[in-house]
Amino acid sequence: TFLQTTEDPTNLTTYSFDGQNIGVADDTRRIVVACHWHSTVNSRVLNSATIAGIAATIHQQGTAATGNCAIISALVPSGTTGTIAFTLDGGVDHGAIAVYRAVNETVATPHATMVDNAIASGVFTGTINIPTNGWVVGACQPNAGATTNQAAWVGVTEQYDLAYSDAAAVFRSGGFSSLLTLETGRTVSCTITNGTLPNNGRMVAVSWG
Repeated sequence: TFLQTTEDPTNLTTYSFDGQNIGVADDTRRIVVACHWHSTVNSRVLNSATIAGIAATIHQQGTAATGNCAIISALVPSGTTGTIAFTLDGGVDHGAIAVYRAVNETVATPHATMVDNAIASGVFTGTINIPTNGWVVGACQPNAGATTNQAAWVGVTEQYDLAYSDAAAVFRSGGFSSLLTLETGRTVSCTITNGTLPNNGRMVAVSWG
């Protein structure tokens, strides 16, 4: 289940989002977070993260880039709100998160992960394997275009497509699909539309069962 997305347009190395909705408590609840960050000049990667005070696992992230993203998660059985924080290897211009809730997993690790570290003709794309009754989360963070962009997804249902409040030409996007059948090589792609295309950025995806 998609819960919400939140941004912080402050120049920081550590982003901390207090009071985040993490849904109804459940002994099997896994909180999955797509982390986004962007800088006009600095290429950064994610070093660590916590979800409601619990150390999160970084499942996938792009190589260092001015526009980058990652998917993290942690088992969080109790509580309905919590702080979600992530720390980069240096400062960036703005950061954001998108929060998902998953329950009743059959395994404790992802089924597969995927990353696309290069945009080609406005498209980030890759393939990922899906388990029976599985789900997949995707996130995309392009670098700045000259004008406001939008995204069109294949392989996940888009949940957010938003410009940063302090930078109309920089946006982030992501989505998920669940209750999927067994599939090998499911295409997940994010096509940037509407305006001058960015020339860099990252897309990541994680599947689980």
